[in-house]
Amino acid sequence: MKKVLTLLVIGLVLGAGSYYSAANAMPPPNEQAKQQFEKRLNLTEKQKEKAKSIHQKGLEKMKPVMSEIGKKRKELKALKESDDPAKGEKISQKKEELKKLNEKAHKIRKKNSKDFEKILTKDQKKELEKMKAEGRAKFHKKHPPKPPFNMFDGDGFWNKKGLFPPPPPPKEEK
Repeated sequence: MKKVLTLLVIGLVLGAGSYYSAANAMPPPNEQAKQQFEKRLNLTEKQKEKAKSIHQKGLEKMKPVMSEIGKKRKELKALKESDDPAKGEKISQKKEELKKLNEKAHKIRKKNSKDFEKILTKDQKKELEKMKAEGRAKFHKKHPPKPPFNMFDGDGFWNKKGLFPPPPPPKEEK
């Protein structure tokens, strides 16, 4: 029994040690993705510095917006759980405020993206477009499109976009 227990302890110590050394040898996942991104675009050191500066400025602009979004979401959740008789109107107002904040965050992200693309060469921009297309394809592979909510038009046929075939015609009885 002592031998089994000793072997188990030794195995745990060795396993933890190898796990610890392997964990320290590899950079964190975000850092690893960043390094792959920089390598694939073949960024120069100067471009990396500019990109980091753009990223920092974007973070500074995003922090207050994201903080406000968090507050609004908490307020919305509290409203949904409350017994306020006028909560429907207040909920729609909070949703509208959230929508505006999300649009503001989207604009900041778009600006950061454009600023980053300004520091790239033509070849790097082409490679970035390839990377974006690959990312979209990967996303759509994992998230297939869902049918629309208004699957039938006014005549009772499937939608006109052609996403789904029309239903078969009724069979005539003899």
